[in-house]
Amino acid sequence: MSLKLNIPFVRGRRVVYFGLVAGTTVAGTVMMAGIVSAQGLTVLECVILALFVPTFAWIVMPFWTAVIGFGLRLSRRDPVTLAPSVSLERASSAGTLSAQAMPRTAVVIPVYNENPDLVAARAEAMIRSLRSVTSGGASIHLHLLSDTQDQVIARREEVVWVELQGRHPEVPVHYRRRERNEGRKAGNVGEFCRRCGDDYDLMVVLDADSIMTGETILHLVRLMQANPDVGLIQTIPLPALQRSLFGRLIQFAGRLYGPVLAAGQAFWYGDAANYWGHNAIMRLRPFMDHAKLPVLPGRPPLGGEVLSHDFVEGAFLRRAGWRVVLAADLPGSWEELPPNVEDYARRDRRWAQGSLQHLRLLFEPGLHPLSRLHFLLGAMGYISSLLWLLILLAGTAYVLLPVSHGPVVTTRQIVSAPVFSLLALTAIVLFVPKLLGLVAGLLHERQAFGGAIRMLASAFLETVFSILLAPVMMLYHASFVLEIVFGRSVGWDAQDRERTDLTWAEARRAGRMATVVGVVWGGLTFALSPLFFIWMSPIFLGLLLSIPLIRWTSLQRPGQRAHAAGLLLVPSETSEPSEVTLVRGAQDAPARADLLRSSGVLTPPSVASTTFSPAGRSMVNAERGLFDLRQGRPLLITDKHATRQTSTPSSGVLIAAVEGLEEAGLDRLRVLGMEPLRLVVTAHRVRAMGLSPEESNAVPSGSYSITLRHNVELDEILELACSANADHEATARMLSSSASSEAAGLSLLRLARLLPAVVAIPVWTPHAQRLDEALARGEILTVDAAEVHDYVAAADVDVVAISEAPVPLAEAVDSRFVLFREPHGLQEHVAIMVGNPADWPDPLPVRLHSACLTGDLFGSLRCDCGEQLRGSMKLFGARGGGVLLYLAQEGRGIGLRNKFRAYTLQDGGLDTIDADNTLGFGPDERRYDVAARMLQSLGLKRIELLTNNPEKMRAMEEAGITVVGRRPLHGTLNRHNRPYVEAKVNRAGHWLKDMLAQPLSGD
Repeated sequence: MSLKLNIPFVRGRRVVYFGLVAGTTVAGTVMMAGIVSAQGLTVLECVILALFVPTFAWIVMPFWTAVIGFGLRLSRRDPVTLAPSVSLERASSAGTLSAQAMPRTAVVIPVYNENPDLVAARAEAMIRSLRSVTSGGASIHLHLLSDTQDQVIARREEVVWVELQGRHPEVPVHYRRRERNEGRKAGNVGEFCRRCGDDYDLMVVLDADSIMTGETILHLVRLMQANPDVGLIQTIPLPALQRSLFGRLIQFAGRLYGPVLAAGQAFWYGDAANYWGHNAIMRLRPFMDHAKLPVLPGRPPLGGEVLSHDFVEGAFLRRAGWRVVLAADLPGSWEELPPNVEDYARRDRRWAQGSLQHLRLLFEPGLHPLSRLHFLLGAMGYISSLLWLLILLAGTAYVLLPVSHGPVVTTRQIVSAPVFSLLALTAIVLFVPKLLGLVAGLLHERQAFGGAIRMLASAFLETVFSILLAPVMMLYHASFVLEIVFGRSVGWDAQDRERTDLTWAEARRAGRMATVVGVVWGGLTFALSPLFFIWMSPIFLGLLLSIPLIRWTSLQRPGQRAHAAGLLLVPSETSEPSEVTLVRGAQDAPARADLLRSSGVLTPPSVASTTFSPAGRSMVNAERGLFDLRQGRPLLITDKHATRQTSTPSSGVLIAAVEGLEEAGLDRLRVLGMEPLRLVVTAHRVRAMGLSPEESNAVPSGSYSITLRHNVELDEILELACSANADHEATARMLSSSASSEAAGLSLLRLARLLPAVVAIPVWTPHAQRLDEALARGEILTVDAAEVHDYVAAADVDVVAISEAPVPLAEAVDSRFVLFREPHGLQEHVAIMVGNPADWPDPLPVRLHSACLTGDLFGSLRCDCGEQLRGSMKLFGARGGGVLLYLAQEGRGIGLRNKFRAYTLQDGGLDTIDADNTLGFGPDERRYDVAARMLQSLGLKRIELLTNNPEKMRAMEEAGITVVGRRPLHGTLNRHNRPYVEAKVNRAGHWLKDMLAQPLSGD
């Protein structure tokens, strides 16, 4: 098949097409004029005739479009070039093409508060498909352009995109997020063009719900290569992956009737097609130069920024002389749809406002006539509904209110031959496009739709529902036009692509206007003219049934039953492409996980991998480096940013954890690096040493470096790192702010709950021979400071539920344990749900309990943790339920090993806070965002918190969880825990004064 897009007879095609449209419209108008003027024209009859002409012309255009498209598909002709089509099916194999032979192409996916896991699944499906048809991905890059404003979603985006990078290093994958959603999608893509426009020749624009096969993307690139005067090629994105009955009805109609209409459109569009905003490829530089959007004078809804950018961008490209082509026969392009009437109408409301704005551009200088027609037809998609409503109301008045026009309309006139003739012509114009699409499907793809019988039954079912829902959508669109005309504007919020089942309350809200109109309009018609009521019954029936229709079609179960019966099937289901299969698997993963959790079975890896992320490839080195530090091995940390900014010969620092450091390890550092050694510690440790940044002329920061004397002994390093007795008078003169690479090493240790102290030694260029040999053998790993930063930041993301099971307890027999894991896998937390959630009190008692091995398990007298744990469980039983979060935050977040070290320091006379400071930790290293995310995962928003800690109260409120009340928890005061409780009260502000007032137990 030739890739040249030669488009013959363009003017002749349009003359034929518009001649047919005009002739049919004139014929219908003459018939209508004969009916209404039989007894002389009145004002009302003139109004009816004036409304009839544009509405009839509106339905005539798709009629002739379908007729032409049907002829092209029947003759297997390409609708653009009129050459024989090679195949209407997706090519089974496309061979491979060297990436170096391709133009540089960016595949961009703009997103705004979308489900990151599903976006990543669609992207991965396309990456895998591209990999199967190209020898490499060097010329095709994938860009996620995020305008997400929801912080939780944004954090998840970063994680899943890094994970995607790690799985597919062969295809460059990029992520960028804007803090503000300026200009909506057009502004998002525009920012990418300004930033990366010189890096690419072509740009494939997708939506968040788009999928394209590698074959399709590759073919689009080849078409652009072969046609240097083409600025944009638009594919036909067919609906896919629908589950609700409404979604499946729209999906079936779009897949069956859409290709015929698209073929007809491509025929008369020629080189002046339209742009639909996604699933299209464009030449990047012309797009940047010519497709800039204007700002319309005045205020929204008809002024300001253009809400629907795509039509305008396509028109401006065509104005600049670049051909815009519709590739109607190119398969492998899909999109998803709103799953119910309410969401579908909400999307149409935004499109209606943008389309009416286009009317203000009709007389923009230099536009191609077809571009002006695209603007007009886009607006007519909504204005026509208002015109139909007006003509129906005028027709009702014509029949029921003779005073408005003269003689009474008799029954004989209603059923007269001219009326039947016009009705027959209208029915032909309306239903022939569906019939032609059905015939084309039966001839070419009957098995792909489930076979001829099921295909016919599905078409009948879809037609019935479309007739019933048509008046509902007519009312929606008419109201949209009126709202816009009267100045009511809307924003462009993120679509809820996953919500399907509407409640009865939501259905009533969505259908109440249609129901009221149906009752009033139908009631008056029936009372005044039962015969005319019968004529209008399809409209009245749809309006009166609007609420149950909206509710029932939104449900997944009827859609699933239709699928099981072989109804409403489409080719992407009967012969599912691998790209669609992968995305469907990602959609099913949460449901599978819920099913497994409900039965207490461990979530299998195929599910778990879609819900939490290991470190991506840019963080693997940091993760391995953390493991090496824990094992006592050194780690080389570089700082590429610092290297670019300075001329220093240093290529990084070699670090080792003080914890577990031995003389041999210290000697090895000296051999591999260049003295002096430096000890890196936290600001807490510096203050515990009696020093301050001001005294040492250091810049305030989170970590500091102490330059060690030559031949320093290991015991001296240990004293500087954590001893309470060391002499620090001379240390102030050696103290300075730590370098970025040194601070990176310290942050890895803190993440691992190791003693926060690092020995560092500079490494110079060229390296010592032994260091080069160790690096070559893999004995010492290298990681950049930026990678460490990314790895540590990735730990601050959502925890995910891994498994759960019922665990009857002595204090609460009806209890269920849910295990949560942090993404880096170092910490796991448990939620203990007591009682039946259906019977839980409001607000629900909740305890955030930090793990305490010594107190919880062995009943240590140093703290009251065990008593608080068991007291919480007893209270839950008495109140009828509650949740205890058992958090892996031993020793207020410093870990068990450091907790024992702190105990030793406390025995030397320090209180619990000073002991932690001496070790380099803050008064409380815990963070409660993980607890908030666990509660949010469990669906809890209103709680009564069992705590004595004001920080827990504040953290929950900041996370959006309403703390309705607080209940104190007191243990038993004894001589062993009294200093601990006093430090909590006097230094941390805990609400434990009542406990201190108790008499000492055991004395």
